[in-house]
Amino acid sequence: MFGELRQDEEARTVLAKLKKSLQRETLIGVYCPAHILHNCIHHGADALEVDVENIILKIYQYFHIYAVRTEPLHEYCEFVEVEYKRLLSHSRTRWLSLFPGITKLLQMHSALKSFFLGQSNPPAVLKSFFEHEFGELYLWHMHSLMNAFHLHIEEMERENNSLVEVMKTLDSVHTILLDRRAQNFMSLTVKGMLADKRKEGLEAGCDAFSDAVRRLYSNCIDYLEMWMASLQEFSCFAWMALSDTPSWSDVETCVTYLRVKGLEIDSMKCFIQFNNLKQFVEASSNEEEFQHLLSHEKWTKYFLNVKAVECYSELLKIAQFFFAVPSRSLNTERFS
Repeated sequence: MFGELRQDEEARTVLAKLKKSLQRETLIGVYCPAHILHNCIHHGADALEVDVENIILKIYQYFHIYAVRTEPLHEYCEFVEVEYKRLLSHSRTRWLSLFPGITKLLQMHSALKSFFLGQSNPPAVLKSFFEHEFGELYLWHMHSLMNAFHLHIEEMERENNSLVEVMKTLDSVHTILLDRRAQNFMSLTVKGMLADKRKEGLEAGCDAFSDAVRRLYSNCIDYLEMWMASLQEFSCFAWMALSDTPSWSDVETCVTYLRVKGLEIDSMKCFIQFNNLKQFVEASSNEEEFQHLLSHEKWTKYFLNVKAVECYSELLKIAQFFFAVPSRSLNTERFS
């Protein structure tokens, strides 16, 4: 991301320097979940024999520079003109931008393969890739995995998400990866191509591909779990999604956390206010419209439903703190 997991005095991150300069240990650093997912897929892909990122960028660069206009590749050249600029302007999350590149490469794989292998002196890395017996399989498998990541990134980039929503998104990706590793999942397209390779007598290569798939999932899981741990500090706020009826023990954990951060909550008042909130959530649990609201929208609806601020003052303090914590960052760490 933008520094190290460790945030002690020796760390060189923005957060560590601010804490040291301001002498405020209560500063909270939030790692960008979108970058966590980006780096997760990037880290996992390092387990593959084929460097998919390098292949895509090399092809982009080739057509961006030479602007080949042969009819079968005319469409691809136009695609590259747009996507290459997009890659350059989104370099910090390049793997996510590469998803449409892999899609287009698969759609035109035969034409591109014929083109590059028909050149008298093609780039060596592209010649090696298109001659690789399993090159197309690696592309199909990465396309399948990146599709899942891409969909979750779209969820994460919705306006007004809170940490509750993005932590759920990370949990969902984690579950998908665990399930895929347990089954050593491959799409039906990849399985069919792999079966054809076995019929051709390429048993060793097929076994190596299957091992690479397993390593890919393991690498992604290891990286994701390492960075998800940095967000566990906020797990005590999970109840604020109001997806289910909260318990007082959940709220009490938040009160304790906030006191450590210097925010005093009157627990006696909070308990009375919590019971009113509990009744509201129970009454709204069967409303489909309420269940589809984002967490901050549910809280807004609750506060508007209560007439006097004295009836929710302590809950409001908790909500103000939590929803001030950014759910994703820009090009630097963000703080609450």
